[in-house]
Amino acid sequence: MTQSTHEKIVRVGAAYDVLAMAPFALPVVSIWAYSLIQWLDHQLGFDSPFSTLDPTAMFLLNIGAWAYLVWGFVRWRAPTREHARLSALLRVIVVVLQVVAVSGGASPFLLVLGAVQLVLAVLEFSHGLFERNVAKPTQQGARSS
Repeated sequence: MTQSTHEKIVRVGAAYDVLAMAPFALPVVSIWAYSLIQWLDHQLGFDSPFSTLDPTAMFLLNIGAWAYLVWGFVRWRAPTREHARLSALLRVIVVVLQVVAVSGGASPFLLVLGAVQLVLAVLEFSHGLFERNVAKPTQQGARSS
C-alpha cells in the first residue's frame, strides 16, 4: 500500500468519525441522534431498552463527541502513520466497549458500528504490513583501490 493510499484511508476514517459523532456534540441534536438509534434498533427488531439521557449523561456524551471530532480533524490535517496507529488502537478499544455494552443489554446495532470500526482499524494499521521487504539498490560511491 502506498503512502498516498494510506493517507486517503486515514482521511476516510477521520471523515467517518466526524460525520458519525457530529450529531452527538450538541445537546439538542444529540437527543435527535439518540432517538434515531432507538428507532433503528426497533426497526431491526431488537427492541432494546433505552434510558432517557439525564443532564450528566448528556454532558459526558457531548464531551466524548467533541473529543472524537477534534481527533478526526487532527487526522484529516495530518494523516500520519503514528496517527493511524493510534486511531486503530482507539477503534479497537471502542469495539471492546461496544461488546461490553451489548452484553449488558445495549442495542445489538452497536455491533454493526463495531464492524465498521474494525474494518477501519485494520486498514489504518495495515500500512507496511503487506509490503515485501525488498532490498533497495544502493548507490556505489567511488571505488577505493
